[in-house]
Amino acid sequence: MKAVIRHLQGEEMLDALYSLNQYAFHSSPPFQNKEEWLSFVRGRRGVTCHAVFEADTPLSIAASTAMTQNIRGELFPASGVWGVATSPTARRKGYCREAMGSLLNAERESGKIFTNLYPFRESFYERLGYVAFPLTKIAHCAPASLAPLLKMELEGQLEQKLISEGFEAYRAYLVQMRQSRHGMGFFDIPEPAAINRNTLWAALAMFSGQIEGVMLYRIQGEEVGKFNFSAVRFYSQTSRARYLMLNWIARHVDQADRVELWLPSDEYPETWLADMQVKVESAVRPGMCRVLDVEKIGGMGVGEGGFSAHITDPLCPWNEGDWRFEGHSGVLQVSKSTQADCELTIQGLSALVYGPYDPADLSLRGWGDPSPDTQATMRAMFPRQVPYMHQMF
Repeated sequence: MKAVIRHLQGEEMLDALYSLNQYAFHSSPPFQNKEEWLSFVRGRRGVTCHAVFEADTPLSIAASTAMTQNIRGELFPASGVWGVATSPTARRKGYCREAMGSLLNAERESGKIFTNLYPFRESFYERLGYVAFPLTKIAHCAPASLAPLLKMELEGQLEQKLISEGFEAYRAYLVQMRQSRHGMGFFDIPEPAAINRNTLWAALAMFSGQIEGVMLYRIQGEEVGKFNFSAVRFYSQTSRARYLMLNWIARHVDQADRVELWLPSDEYPETWLADMQVKVESAVRPGMCRVLDVEKIGGMGVGEGGFSAHITDPLCPWNEGDWRFEGHSGVLQVSKSTQADCELTIQGLSALVYGPYDPADLSLRGWGDPSPDTQATMRAMFPRQVPYMHQMF
């Protein structure tokens, strides 16, 4: 039977996502309560969804939500891909690749320049052009190890609110943070269901009426004194904000016996306090990202220099061909070229742009063949940076 790809909307989209995602990503039977699931997903705005059908049956599906993302100092329209699932009856037929290709084509036509996702398997999405971000850190410690902070005279005031009450201030802080944080992106339209369920506290570190740090946390457990203080977001733009929030955690020493802090990969909690005895692990899945439209990535901040590359991108063929990348006055310019200094796959270009890779890695990963001289130019133009996405989906 011939398969066809369709753009889904409304209830048809929700029904297809529910059936395929529930089977793929959750224990079953039974499926999660559909009304609860719908109340959450209906609030996700700016969604594009494509599915592969045989007759009237959806067999593979992929959805995305509009984002704005900082790439080397410039804000770009991007997408967050989610809900990618295939029925067992249709696996190994290439349907997922077809759904993804159709979705990314639509996203490019709508003006998206970069695309992001969290993989069920990294190697699968790497074959589709995506490269991995560094993993988010999860730091564990005991509240008692923070007790010395209770003796400090700290400036400022910590305001605690339910997330629904503090969300506007929290969102404003994220917008400000995104201006200077490489890789940071989040959905253009907040998800009201996640906010209104009030499953998180928002703690705002305030100084002279200005927010210098934010923490989203919940306290979980069955027995007082043995709760887990879990901060799923912990951001500070100043040292005094960080220590004010740590002081707040220390105040829960008789309520919780353990703390977990979710942190960007370039945070070093082991340096924050002597005898903190912090243990650090990594989140299970890294974010993955790729360039969606090579022609439009100009404008980001880069070093001086220039090189040409022949780009290969089978999933997004509009990117293929010879391209010239030039750094002028700290800004990237991209143009068509009539020759190429090297070969680059879309993974290789994405690795350079996102920053955690060195140009010498490219040939070893099968992503290109730049010469040592071209590698030196690439290194000057795209110095290594640690990207952090923020949005989880």
